[in-house]
Amino acid sequence: MSRALTPQPDSPQWAALALILSVTGVSQLTFSAVPPVLPELATALGVSRGAIGVVHGIVAVAGIFLSGYLGYLADRFGRRRVVRSALLIYGAFGSACFFAHDFWLLLGLRLVQGVGATLLMSIGIVLIGDIFSGPRRRWAMGLNVVTITVVGTIGPIAAGVIGAGGTFRPFLLYLLAFPVWVAAGRLAGPGEDVTPARPLAHLREALADLRQRRRLSDFLGILPLSMITLAAYMGFTQAVAPLFLERAYGLSTTQRGLLLAVGAGTSSLASLASGPLATRLRPARVMALGLVLEAAGFTVIGLAPALWMVVLGLALVGAGYGLFTPVLQTFATSAGRARHRGVLVGTWVTGNRAGMFAGPWAATALAEAIGEQDSYLVGALVVGAVAVAWVPLRRLAAARLR
Repeated sequence: MSRALTPQPDSPQWAALALILSVTGVSQLTFSAVPPVLPELATALGVSRGAIGVVHGIVAVAGIFLSGYLGYLADRFGRRRVVRSALLIYGAFGSACFFAHDFWLLLGLRLVQGVGATLLMSIGIVLIGDIFSGPRRRWAMGLNVVTITVVGTIGPIAAGVIGAGGTFRPFLLYLLAFPVWVAAGRLAGPGEDVTPARPLAHLREALADLRQRRRLSDFLGILPLSMITLAAYMGFTQAVAPLFLERAYGLSTTQRGLLLAVGAGTSSLASLASGPLATRLRPARVMALGLVLEAAGFTVIGLAPALWMVVLGLALVGAGYGLFTPVLQTFATSAGRARHRGVLVGTWVTGNRAGMFAGPWAATALAEAIGEQDSYLVGALVVGAVAVAWVPLRRLAAARLR
């Protein structure tokens, strides 16, 4: 990697990036800390394996309704206030889940935790968009996804080890939000370009600007694309996979955590390759390649006669996710003007959160109905259909909006 693409270690940009990655890393525990203990949680809470996916996915519900508004608040009042408030909510309600041995109480705490998680899981790319531009932005965005996938690798392992000593112990990992809250005090306060408009007016202004720039169709197109692909990824890799590994192969929480980390590891490598590939190929082709790899991974798992093929399938799914996610994030942060970045990213994240919520419970319900392994073939069909259809639909939408 050339020095031209890398911030100098003693520069303010480097310090800011380290803080951004810390926020991103903590937020990724939202989902990676729970999957290894899902079978044991179902038993402890007295619910079916088909229902336990709701505990995993309900944390995304707040994002469906609040992502755009929280992005607006970050535009209006500055990043620091909103980030620190989100970290407090996230850490307090997430760690309180350790004491919630009732199904409905646990759902309630996870729901409120999701208010903080909603902002934390998107603010990193907003801040990268504020600080970096051009090739440096792609490089930083790749590091952001690498952080997500590294924590996605370590998180299940740590949760599996901790969960072996107590089913609810992995929720204590959310206490890590508090030291990051202290560090987040160094974020820049509100800038000079504070937006006085009300939320809906601010969003309408942002969409009008996108239309003038001829980027509106692409922006609207990534909303359902993100929702569907994330629903499949979260549902089948983080909710169904631990159930399948426990039932079919009798793996312990620690073993399940280690295998779930395989996909996160390949996702890290693919994220690093995504930026260079996007400079050589069209970003649309990189995204299509990622979708094809994800569909192929689901197919391998659905047909796997042995554990090693399941591991191969998880690796392929992770690689696909790692390829297309940085491309989506880069577009979401660069489509509009800096003054609209928070509300636009928040609007995009709304689709993401819908997928993150719907994916786990829909996938676990499907797996209970037709069998865990067969459900992966349905996932392959869905992602494969998206890979084939999204480019022609994008062209059609662009023509209509002109």
